[in-house]
Amino acid sequence: MTTASKGRSFEHQIRKMFREHGFSVIRGAGSKGELLDEKVDLVATKLTKDNEYKAFLTIIGVQCKARQRPKEK
Repeated sequence: MTTASKGRSFEHQIRKMFREHGFSVIRGAGSKGELLDEKVDLVATKLTKDNEYKAFLTIIGVQCKARQRPKEK
């Protein structure tokens, strides 16, 4: 498995985790996404209504890294 495919798999795992917690998630493939001039792999958003007059918008930018494990001796 290449580092790129490990990274993509990890991004999908994190995206699934956010979706299970009620977030909407956009994936910027190849680290092409940007949020406030920072490179991000995922942008997760969630709107939580406190009452009919008040709501909270949560925006989370996530950069996922997959590293190669050192070879065992």
